[in-house]
Amino acid sequence: MLARNARLLATLIAAALTTGGLTGCTPPGAEEEQDTLPTDPVPVQAVQVELTTLRPSVDLIGTLVVKPENSTVVSPQIAGWIQKVSVVEGVKVRQGDEVVLFDSRLAEVDVDKAEAAVAEKEAILARLKRGRLLQEIEMAQQELRKSEEQTDAVRQEIAAIEPLWQKKEISELQYQKVESSLRAAEAAQAFARANLELLQAGTPQEEILEAEARLALAKSELEAARLNSDLCRIASPISGTVTQVFARQGAFVERSAPLLNIDDLSSLFMQVRIPSIYMAKVQAGARVDVGLTTFPGQVLSGTVSRISGEADTATGDMDAFVELPNGDDLLRPGLACRGRLLLPEMPDVLAIPVAAVADHAGTPVVTVVRNGKAHEVEVTLGTRTQDLVQVTAGLEEGDVVVTEGGYGLPDGCPVRVAPESAETSPTADPAAATPEIAGPMFR
Repeated sequence: MLARNARLLATLIAAALTTGGLTGCTPPGAEEEQDTLPTDPVPVQAVQVELTTLRPSVDLIGTLVVKPENSTVVSPQIAGWIQKVSVVEGVKVRQGDEVVLFDSRLAEVDVDKAEAAVAEKEAILARLKRGRLLQEIEMAQQELRKSEEQTDAVRQEIAAIEPLWQKKEISELQYQKVESSLRAAEAAQAFARANLELLQAGTPQEEILEAEARLALAKSELEAARLNSDLCRIASPISGTVTQVFARQGAFVERSAPLLNIDDLSSLFMQVRIPSIYMAKVQAGARVDVGLTTFPGQVLSGTVSRISGEADTATGDMDAFVELPNGDDLLRPGLACRGRLLLPEMPDVLAIPVAAVADHAGTPVVTVVRNGKAHEVEVTLGTRTQDLVQVTAGLEEGDVVVTEGGYGLPDGCPVRVAPESAETSPTADPAAATPEIAGPMFR
């Protein structure tokens, strides 16, 4: 045994000297310099090519952003002086919690004035609907009788002085003065009679309608005043975390000026850029395993929620948004993260370990073991994972390819497959075809 190993070692050393480092077999052309070839085959590691399910993935780099529908900018609907800012950055609030308070004294005065106006209009409408009181009608009747008596008295006075006037015993001026008093008495009698008839007829419907309209206007002004007062207390429209505060106590702000930002961080988006070559394989709902640079070793599971409808004009790449739950409240907008997007599985494909592929002048090749000898074969490759690569041409199911020890072996060199790997399939363990999330990308 020792002698045989010595002869093999001598042969390998000679081969190395003549080929510049090739080991295991005499390279082509060396037969002219040596009389014999090594008799012992070179030990190699190899696997058998089989159909398997390939689970490809894409490594991505992204940034955490707030979901647009979970973010709000709190702004006032009125202009005014800020009396109190009730929150600070980083504090959590619930929907309806007070966040900013305006000085409401002027608004409260407007409410009081509007309430008084409503009370006045209600009283007027009630009086019109009620109609005149019996006492008012009786007073009108008395006024009518009084005016009738005054008219009769003036007529009697005219009847008494008319003969004297005709006899020129009284002046023309005295007679005209009495006539003027009669006309005034008759006018007062007509007014009293019309007033009595009006009271007896009741309130006209148009007056009631006008009073109702005035009351409705007063009530709407009251609602506006109350709303203006309520708007002095600004409440959070959503439950979330205060991320930015612009308001300052004592400052005057205009209507619609931003006061603070509130974001619901219960779930966030990881915004990533999907290369155009993968777009046809990426669909909403695809799983993405995400690692955070700030929490080494911790992996979160998310899903592709949205894909941008517009591609980058320069590269053709598109933005995608991966939804990540934030139950532990560890995620914050702006954090950098890395993700592994799992593409659709490819069942029943020929695949070999990545380590089995070598490069020969730009052409991918593998070393195949046939009848105990190594042969270099050109192959056409397809989809690649972390550990496996698809072979679309050049190999058949059942071929044995070298994964270790086959680099630089001349064609036809005898080899010996190590016993521990001779019957091993490249995908005997399903985990071998699935990229581990604890790979280098997440360290």
